[in-house]
Amino acid sequence: MECGTDNICIDNLKVDFNFSGYIEAGIMQDMNMTVFVENRGENSYGSHVKVTYPFGLSFRKVTSKQGRVGCVSVDSDQKMTLGITTCYINKPIFRANSSAVFEITYSTNNESNFDRMVSFTATARSGNDEHTADSELSINKTVGEKYAIYVTLIRYGNSRIRFNITAMKNNLEKPVNQIFKVENDLRDVNLTILIRVPIKLGEKDIWANKNLQIPDCSIDRDEKPTIPDFVEALKKHQSVNCSVAVCRLFRCSANLKRHDLKFYNISANVSSGWIEQTGLRSAVFELVSTASLEYDKNKYYYFDSLDTAHFEKINTQVEVYEERNLLLEIIGGAIGGLLLLALITTGLLKVGFFNSQYTLILEKPEAPAE
Repeated sequence: MECGTDNICIDNLKVDFNFSGYIEAGIMQDMNMTVFVENRGENSYGSHVKVTYPFGLSFRKVTSKQGRVGCVSVDSDQKMTLGITTCYINKPIFRANSSAVFEITYSTNNESNFDRMVSFTATARSGNDEHTADSELSINKTVGEKYAIYVTLIRYGNSRIRFNITAMKNNLEKPVNQIFKVENDLRDVNLTILIRVPIKLGEKDIWANKNLQIPDCSIDRDEKPTIPDFVEALKKHQSVNCSVAVCRLFRCSANLKRHDLKFYNISANVSSGWIEQTGLRSAVFELVSTASLEYDKNKYYYFDSLDTAHFEKINTQVEVYEERNLLLEIIGGAIGGLLLLALITTGLLKVGFFNSQYTLILEKPEAPAE
């Protein structure tokens, strides 16, 4: 029996566990709990571990990493009671100085609703009458819970995406409408939409209204560009964004219910005064505004492995062209026509065209008199 000279088996069990991440509530997701059991004493009989877990989790499976493990589980069917998973270790004998490692998988669903910190307890037991005094038979740990959210940012179709403007005219204005659409799919959520709008290039304002506002948003601050030499930058890429222009940061707080839609409208006149300082008389600039999401990452996680819907931008194309001078074109056309006529006449003279025609006239016989 390997229980010493007294034939009394005194085991020394230690149980511990950890989690892979946090509980992802609000969608059908799995969470894994890895359990470690050691017997540091003599043989242990009928050794097992009981894990208690909260209402809202469902037992799915157990995977043995080391040793033989078999589990049964009863989920809680009401909020005030706990589910219990019982796992038997190397049944019937958990031998001296051996260990077992196994992973329990629980699942959540979109109806699950937990406290911010969720508590689990693991307790080791055996059929032995005695345990050593330093046995570690029970442990309690908590794991954080986060709710899945899926909020999309897209450019709304009514945004004006292109307009023309004449170069070298500093007093022109053109209406621009940039609209961000925010759509919430999974659950109620409080978040902030951060919108950045280029407002100044060099010393010139981009918008005719210096006090540009966005409804339902507040001005947070104006941010300086990261590239000081905007002229050289715009020669390579005609993108008027926050890297070359001063941008105004707007904070838009939103309490979104499930399936809510919200629109943020940047609507004002763009001035032409900023274009001349670029040195480009003919170009297609892109006026770029951006939007991103900010939320409590201790409470929520974004349900998208690519994390792509956090950010959106709107490019409004500003086509700059030189105004045609019709008078110069008419004068130039007339002068060109006269030059062409002179060249043709000179060529004909050189080949003797006019001399041959004159000779033919002289040699033509006179008509007989009647």
